[in-house]
Amino acid sequence: MKQVTRFLSMLIAVVLLSSCGSDDESVDLIKPTADIRLTRESGFYTPGSSILIDAEFTDDKALKECQVTIASARSLKGWDTDWDAEMDKILLNGQDFSLNGTRVLEDIPVDIYYGEYQLSFKVLDEANNYSIYTIDIVIE
Repeated sequence: MKQVTRFLSMLIAVVLLSSCGSDDESVDLIKPTADIRLTRESGFYTPGSSILIDAEFTDDKALKECQVTIASARSLKGWDTDWDAEMDKILLNGQDFSLNGTRVLEDIPVDIYYGEYQLSFKVLDEANNYSIYTIDIVIE
């Protein structure tokens, strides 16, 4: 009886160990990467203007989207929000994706507070791995 119990325990252990190895190989743990640049190199904008970017996105398996948000330096310090723009989603696909002169967010409101703002780009792949990139701009 002890030999049967011992044999069954060993058989279960072998089955469990062999099934774990094959699943681990298909899991995507690598974050996507991006090179994001403003088309206006100075980073200075006026109320009413648009923010345009050039970008290259890369992932080892499949890209999903880029989520773009903006926050003022004042709101990042816990003060009032100056520009409450909705998050902008740019759909991506494939392993490599490029953008040229693409508008992000809505146009800068004409009644906005002047000052420093930070654009945030959250780049996701199909496995929901992500990388976050930020770019500082000034509205004057």
